[in-house]
Amino acid sequence: MVDRKTIRYILKHINRAREIVAKVYGIRKSLVALALRGDISEREFYKISSVLTPQSRSPLWERYFREKHGCAPVKKDENQGDFEKHGKYYEYKVSGYNADGAVHIVQIRLWQNCDYVVQSISDDEVVTFVLSHAEMRQETKLLHATTAHGTKEVTDASRHVELRMTLKTGTEDWERWVKRYRKNHFGEIVARQA
Repeated sequence: MVDRKTIRYILKHINRAREIVAKVYGIRKSLVALALRGDISEREFYKISSVLTPQSRSPLWERYFREKHGCAPVKKDENQGDFEKHGKYYEYKVSGYNADGAVHIVQIRLWQNCDYVVQSISDDEVVTFVLSHAEMRQETKLLHATTAHGTKEVTDASRHVELRMTLKTGTEDWERWVKRYRKNHFGEIVARQA
């Protein structure tokens, strides 16, 4: 149960919070350039943009990742993920600032011919996982993916259905992902594959 002191604190500071969020929305288009130039650190970039809605910050985080690593954007109608580097295609998935300690991976489109970059972002760290298409297909089974826009279990007949799955931090599944898929230097990995 929430106490009155907490409610009073929120009410006292709500206008200031709204003001900060409005200022972040006002500069959001500049944040990527500021981070890439080093005017703000990567940590500051993620922390500032964390107040945006997931629908606003996810494309911003994808753009930052893509530009940081020199990846070319891919048109949606190409149906091969979000970006390309050295002839290899990638779908970018990001989950950040989740109070439940989980990475929510949504809109997985296994019919696309691409590999996957999955990031978990918080104030403490950015964890980057890189999975091949086959590895992502396997993980959708291991993590019991469901349809992204419903709760039905996925069958082989539902090939063109977007999937979703959750990876909880601190679990055996998380440890498996860290051991198998965690990458500290995406650029070096892609360069070696070229």
